[in-house]
Parts: sequence; C-alpha cells; structure tokens
Amino acid sequence: RTRAMLHGVNVPYYFLTGASCLVSSALAGDLPCVPVTPDETFTNDLFQGRWYEVGRIQTPGGGAYQEGCMCDTTDVAVEPENFPLGDAKATYSCNKNAVDGEVQSVTANLFYDGTPGGFQQQFPFPFAPKLAYNLLLIDEDIAMEYDCHKYELTGNTEYCVHFMSRTPSIDDKRLMDLIDFAESLGLNNQNITYKATEQEGCW
Repeated sequence: RTRAMLHGVNVPYYFLTGASCLVSSALAGDLPCVPVTPDETFTNDLFQGRWYEVGRIQTPGGGAYQEGCMCDTTDVAVEPENFPLGDAKATYSCNKNAVDGEVQSVTANLFYDGTPGGFQQQFPFPFAPKLAYNLLLIDEDIAMEYDCHKYELTGNTEYCVHFMSRTPSIDDKRLMDLIDFAESLGLNNQNITYKATEQEGCW
C-alpha cells in the first residue's frame, strides 16, 4: 500500500484521500448535496475537544478509508482568536483492524464560512477540494455533522453523516432520534445503511 507522512505520522494514502468521507466513487450517486441549516446555537466552545464517532451514514467512496477502522475519534482544535466563532482544525484518528491496532490519523483545516456551525473542510494534500461541512446539531454531549461534495469531473456526490458523542457510547433512544432526524432532512438520498463504529474495548 502507498503510504505518506503527515504531521509526523506514517499513514496510508487511501486514508488521506478518504478521511473526509468524500473520495469520488463509481458507486456514488449523482444527486446534489442537500441544502442544510447548521445548528444556530453552535460555538467553537461547544465544538472543541475530543469526539467519539458512534456511527455514520456514509457513501461507499468515502467509506473506503474506514475499512477496518475501530475506535474512531475526531479531535477539534481552535486557536484563541477563533472563539466563539472562526476557523478550526479536526484530527481524525482510528485503530486499524483491532482495538489495539496501528493508530492512523490525519488533520484537516475547517474554514469558517460565516454561518455558525458551517465550515469548508480541506485536507493538506495536492488538489484537495474544499468540502461543505456542517454541524446540524450540537450540545455538550452529542453532535451530528453532515459533509458533502459533488465532484464536477465525475458528477459523483459523496456524503457522510457523522453521529458523535463526548463518550464512546450513546443512549440507544437518543441515537435513533438522531438517525431519524438525519433521514427527515433528506440527507441520506442514496439510501445508505447506518453503520455503527466499534468503540468497545478501545478505552
């Protein structure tokens, strides 16, 4: 497998190109991204710190990088001048193939788009596009994020709905409410099956 060094971490190239859930795929649909309104209560104070991915609804192209991933986390870092609103950085990490497997991670820039909870996400590799990245719901305990991009060259649309928690697990009813909310917004227009993230035994 091709590998690359990023921030001192040796990571597979397929991980870099997929970490946003948005690598172009022949399996992906050609429907447009869904227009969304981020959570108006969003602030970087709520967003910063560690989030555990409890599950996702993710198109196949973007899902390739997470094959074999366990213990997925997102660590959000915000510079002092970017509170309560502004740019941030998100570091995505997982353990490969086992809960004690090799840790792989990559950091993306989140450029604030002027709407609380709305960003453009970009990874630090050549020709990486800026991707729509929106926090549709966030509080002290949970977050639901929708990222999406339509690739002009291929016409493919890739998206991911991330369900995240401040702890490695989430109440089943609350999770179902989040999934139902995502479906009610029409975010899953390719009818992707929800996939739980393995967190048991990781921490």
